[in-house]
Amino acid sequence: MNQKLSPTIFLLRHGETEWNLQKRRQGRQNSLLTKRGVAQAMASAKRLGHRLSSRHPLTVISSPLGRAAQTASIVLEELGLPPETIEYENRLVECSFGQWEGLTENEIIRRFPLEWDARSSDRWNYPVPGGESYADVHNRVFAWYSGKSFEGAVIVVGHGLTLRVFRGIYLNLSPEEVFELNEPQDGFIELRCGQSTFVQH
Repeated sequence: MNQKLSPTIFLLRHGETEWNLQKRRQGRQNSLLTKRGVAQAMASAKRLGHRLSSRHPLTVISSPLGRAAQTASIVLEELGLPPETIEYENRLVECSFGQWEGLTENEIIRRFPLEWDARSSDRWNYPVPGGESYADVHNRVFAWYSGKSFEGAVIVVGHGLTLRVFRGIYLNLSPEEVFELNEPQDGFIELRCGQSTFVQH
């Protein structure tokens, strides 16, 4: 069996943040988890605990951005694991939204109408001004995943767009199929034997 299909990989998006509430592009910027976001992280940890009981070894890999690191720390505390369990990976950071970071969709359309239209016309290849395209994110996540050897259970804590791209790589999806994937904060994605399952709180 392909070693990439043997482990069970749990993809956990960070909990709700203040900017999520305000519908602002976060990218490489950061805003703190809301009370609901903390509760979401705790609920995910509890569900993970039930599914991890017989799966060892356990690896926890997180984006180093604040909201993901905060979520990973909450998960480890709930699982009774030390903070040093977390392995931080820079290639799992969120897509850089460059000059759009901190802006709402309406603000972006008003300030960058031409760039917004270009992005809408080619979402996969067009990089945000000063930022990344989906293809850029795909390339760095693929480089990380293809060079990594997984075993046992692996918890990956990250971000909405980046984790959708990761699922696309794992499931061999087209760009159009990646665009249709969800970005849950009320549960996590379980990847096992080439299949994807959404586990809700």
